[in-house]
Amino acid sequence: ASRLVSGIDRATKLVEQLMVLARQEESAASGAVHLPVRLDEIATQAVVDAAPFAAQRHIDLGLPEADAVTVSGQADALRVLMRNLIDNAIKYTPEKGTVDVRVQAHASEAWLIVDDSGPGIAEEQRADAMQRFHRAAQEGAAQVQGSGLGLAIVETIARAHGASVSLETAPELGGLRVVVRMPCSHGESTGTTA
Repeated sequence: ASRLVSGIDRATKLVEQLMVLARQEESAASGAVHLPVRLDEIATQAVVDAAPFAAQRHIDLGLPEADAVTVSGQADALRVLMRNLIDNAIKYTPEKGTVDVRVQAHASEAWLIVDDSGPGIAEEQRADAMQRFHRAAQEGAAQVQGSGLGLAIVETIARAHGASVSLETAPELGGLRVVVRMPCSHGESTGTTA
């Protein structure tokens, strides 16, 4: 019975992820209005929200850097992007590992960085990892709950915000580093009134 329940739970999560992906693609296609969004505030809230999931897996989840930075975008979509990155990192990091989230201001760009101490993704597999339903071929991947849609959703939302996503090696933790680089909003007119 518990296998059935967990199977239903996985199917439900898959449907939810597919709906998020479809909504993001539809929103991007319809040219949804972008407003100033504080990326550091969204990151802080996402870390707080993900803390119980991290604790459950004995993962040390932290936010060592959170520069006050504003981007032009859709807050809800950026929340989904942030939470997918964090959940993905927690999911693939072995118990008692570490996940660090950083928001950095770089000249005209805001960088969102998520590092983990997991096995990472080999350089030649990184392009494939961005594809829908693809899951990194790594030891223990069969036991990981999830559909592999997380990075596809991240890429779709990033694209709608004029941002790029790159997969690298986390310099300190040794696992995967995901970097989302998006244009900063410097308070210039966005065509909307406050």
